[in-house]
Amino acid sequence: MIIFLYGEDSYSSSQKLQKIKEEFKAKRDPSGLNIAVLDGENFDLEKFLSTASQGGFLTSKRMTIVKNLFAAKLPEETKKTLLDKLESFKNSENIFVFWQSGLPKSQDALFKSLLAQDKKLVQNFIAPTGIKLNDWVKKYLQDQGGQISQAALNLLTSLVGNNLWQLQNELAKLLALTNGRQIEPNDVAAMVQAKFNSNIFNLVDALANKQLAQAVKLLNEQLALGLEEIYILSMIIRQFRILIKVKSCLEQKLNPSEIAQATRLHPFEIKKLSPAADAASWTKLKNIYRKLLELERQCKTTSLSSKALLDLFIVATAS
Repeated sequence: MIIFLYGEDSYSSSQKLQKIKEEFKAKRDPSGLNIAVLDGENFDLEKFLSTASQGGFLTSKRMTIVKNLFAAKLPEETKKTLLDKLESFKNSENIFVFWQSGLPKSQDALFKSLLAQDKKLVQNFIAPTGIKLNDWVKKYLQDQGGQISQAALNLLTSLVGNNLWQLQNELAKLLALTNGRQIEPNDVAAMVQAKFNSNIFNLVDALANKQLAQAVKLLNEQLALGLEEIYILSMIIRQFRILIKVKSCLEQKLNPSEIAQATRLHPFEIKKLSPAADAASWTKLKNIYRKLLELERQCKTTSLSSKALLDLFIVATAS
């Protein structure tokens, strides 16, 4: 019997592969001695054929798993041999599982032959989007005893996308942070930094370059995701502090590694921030920074809404 698992959602296909292994062990092979896992990237035809021809040890079946067979550049002769063997494997007592992360670049005869198995044994794992992605997150959290607000869910999926490996990792961090309470947008923004930092950088860049329409658009996008105005303001202030630090380092002619040590920034962030810091004048940076600190004070001491104050600041700065 041949099972073929493939597709862009390697997280779900890996979960399926693990389930198949566990079921085989539970029914036939508690020790796991009859399960062989081969690396397709370093595929060895002789080793594969030797493994495939072996009978089960204290059981009637063996399981052979080949991961990422199509990641290797197989010689045509090897492909031909495998094609011939696939026919005999279909009715074999042994179980053969071919697991592929993503789609092979070249969908050749070998790939098409694996697709041509019993449809119940072939599964294409497509990364979830939209409602299906939201449902996946909710189900994952439910299984872990967690919960998330709709606004936080929207923000999380907008920052991470549908990479379930990364989503699982971010959700684990968020569950540890919230410790039983509902996950809120500010929790997501605090923990899932990469894309959020990029969005804030773009907003700061628009302010520094007096791109009013772009600045308003970027601000509204952050607000639409459920983030609080005061949180966005704190991140804008932080970004300007970083720009000032980077500019100071550049003027001291520090190299990237020295800047990284002085600012504790990742080299990628330094590379991205350096052109903006170099182009902005000290007068402009200090002027905007002073306005930001005054805005922060007003948000905490006046009766005007933070949204109105932030809007006024954007217009006054970027006009």
